[in-house]
Amino acid sequence: MAILDKLADLFNPGNKPASLPERTSLQNLGYGISYEPMPDPAAPPQLNEQLEDLYYESRHRPSNALAKRLRKLVQQYPDVAILKNYLTTTYMLTGQQRLSNQVLEQTLEQHPRYLIGLVNKANQLLAKNDTAAVEDLFGGPPVDIAQFYPERQEFHQSEVGHFTFASFNYYLAKKDPDAALARLRLLRDLNYHNLEQLREMKGRLDAVRMAHNLAKMREGMDDAVTIEGYFRSEDQQTDEPPVFEHPDIQWLYEHGLDATSNPLTAQKCDVLLALPRASLTADLSKVLLDIIYRYEHFQAIEWNSSQNDFASHALLLATELQADECLPAVLETLRQHTEFREFWWGDYLTEFYEPYFRQMLPNHADTLKVFMQEPDINTYSKVLVSEAYMQQTLANPALKPVAQLWYRDVLTYLLDHADDERLLDTDLMAYLIGAISELQLTDLLPLVRDAYGRDLVTEAIHGDLAYIEKKIVEPIYPTARNPLRSIADQYEFWRDPTAYRQVHLDPERKERADEFIKGIMAQEDEWAFLYEDDDEDDELPNGTLFPSRGSGLFSPVQPVIKQPAPGRNDKVMVRYTDGKLVNDVKYKKVEADVTAGRCELL
Repeated sequence: MAILDKLADLFNPGNKPASLPERTSLQNLGYGISYEPMPDPAAPPQLNEQLEDLYYESRHRPSNALAKRLRKLVQQYPDVAILKNYLTTTYMLTGQQRLSNQVLEQTLEQHPRYLIGLVNKANQLLAKNDTAAVEDLFGGPPVDIAQFYPERQEFHQSEVGHFTFASFNYYLAKKDPDAALARLRLLRDLNYHNLEQLREMKGRLDAVRMAHNLAKMREGMDDAVTIEGYFRSEDQQTDEPPVFEHPDIQWLYEHGLDATSNPLTAQKCDVLLALPRASLTADLSKVLLDIIYRYEHFQAIEWNSSQNDFASHALLLATELQADECLPAVLETLRQHTEFREFWWGDYLTEFYEPYFRQMLPNHADTLKVFMQEPDINTYSKVLVSEAYMQQTLANPALKPVAQLWYRDVLTYLLDHADDERLLDTDLMAYLIGAISELQLTDLLPLVRDAYGRDLVTEAIHGDLAYIEKKIVEPIYPTARNPLRSIADQYEFWRDPTAYRQVHLDPERKERADEFIKGIMAQEDEWAFLYEDDDEDDELPNGTLFPSRGSGLFSPVQPVIKQPAPGRNDKVMVRYTDGKLVNDVKYKKVEADVTAGRCELL
C-alpha cells in the first residue's frame, strides 16, 4: 500500500463553502444521511471522553508515543474498531507502513463489517486494479452502502463519503465511467470534500472516460461491417465521348464550378435549361453515365476542374428540373465502388446528390427503397438516400407518416436479411437509426431495439441504444438542416462558398449551431463550480482527509464522536485559530469564542 504523502487539513469553520449545484443525487437514496456526530455504540462512556482527542492526534500529531497509547487502548477495548483505525492511521503517517498494514488486517479479521477498514482495504486493492478481490471483500461489487448494510436506515455523511469513494474508484478500475460519474455526483452533493479533491476525482474520471470512448470506438470500428461495393463497368470502358443531341451540352466539359476554373455563366445555364426537356434530360443522363464508361480514361489524365466537373453540372441541372428521367443514371453512378465516387466528388458527394434525391421524394420513394434493398451497394451510397429523406421530412413535416413507413420497410428488410453478407451493413444500420431518431419516429423503436439486440449497429456512429432511446423521444441537440438552393444560388455558392455564406446569412442555422454549443456547454456547466474562484479558499464543510494523487487510498477517517457541550463551570482546553492553546480554563470564559468559531474545544 502506497504511503499517503500529503493530507488535507481539518476543516476550519471560517472557510468559505463551495457554491454547489442542486443536490439532485441525494434524492431517493433509500436511507437518511446524518450531518451530526453519531456515537459509537461499542465504545463505553469512559472511552468516549478520549475519542475526539485521539481522532485529532492521529490525524495531525501522529507519534510513536501516540501509537504506544493506542496499542494499550486496543488491548483494553478490543471490541472498539475505531481505536484500531486510529492506530492504523498513526502508523501510516509515521512511516511504519508494515505495522499499519498489520493493524488493518487485524481490524478486518476481528471486525469484518467495519466500514472504514473495508474501505481502506478496498482502496489498497484498487491501487492494483484488483477489482475481483474487492468483490470478494464486499461479497459483490460495492454498489451502494445501503446494500451492504441493509439493517441500517441512517448513515453518517462521512460513512457515505468513504463507501462511495471506494465505489467510485472501483468503477474507474472497471472502466465504467457512467457508473463512476453517478458516484462522483453523490460525493459532490454530500458536500464532504474540498474543491481540490473533487477536481482530482473529476480529472481521473475524464481520463477514464476518454480512454473508454476511444476503446469503444476502436472496438466498434473493428466490429463494424460495411459494404464497399465494386466497379461494375470494367468491361465497358471506352475513350470515346458520348454523342449528345444538343451540342451546347459540351459546355459542361469546358467550365468548372469554382471561380478559378472558368465557371459556367448564368446565361449559358439559362440556355441549357431552356432546351426541350425530353432531349435535355436524355443528354444529362449520358453525361452522368460518361463518368462510368470513361472512368479509366479520365483517371489516366491530369485532373482539370474546368474539364472534369461535367457530372456535377449535370446533377445541378437535373435537380433544378426535378428530372426523375435522370434517376436511373444517378443511381447507376452510386452503384460503383468508393474509389469511383471519391475520384469524381471527393468530400462533396452529399452536396450534389442529396438535393437531387430530395426532389425525388416522396413520388419516387419506392424506387429509392428498392435501391436501399439492393445487395453490393456501398454503405455511403445508401446513406445519401436516407439523409435526403430525413432532410426533406424535416423541411416538410407533413411527410413524416410516409417517411416512417419507408424507414420501417427498409429497416425490416435489412433485419430480415441480416444473414446475407452482401446486405449486412452495421454502419448503414446506424445511419438509418440516426435518421429515425432525428425524425422522432417512435413507432419504430421495436425495430431499433431488435437491431441493437442482435449487434447489427455500429454504436460508434450515433451512440448506444440508451442514447438513441432518449434522443428519439426528445432531441438532445438540434438537427442540422441543409437548405435547398436554386440553381443560381448553387452556382454562386460553388464559385466562392465563403463569400456566399457571408452574403446569404442563415439565422436559423446559426441558432441551431448556438443551441448545439449551448447543449455541450450545459454538460460542462454541471462541474463549472470546480474551476471557479481558484484563488479562493476552497475547503468545504466537514472536509475530509484525502489520498495523494496515485495512492489509490482513502484516508482512514471515522465520524468524529463528540462530547456533550461542557457545563459553564467545567474546565476545558481550547485551540485558537492562530494556534494558541489554552488549558484548564472554565468553559464560560471561552464559550463566546467557541460559538464564534475563533477557537475549538480539544
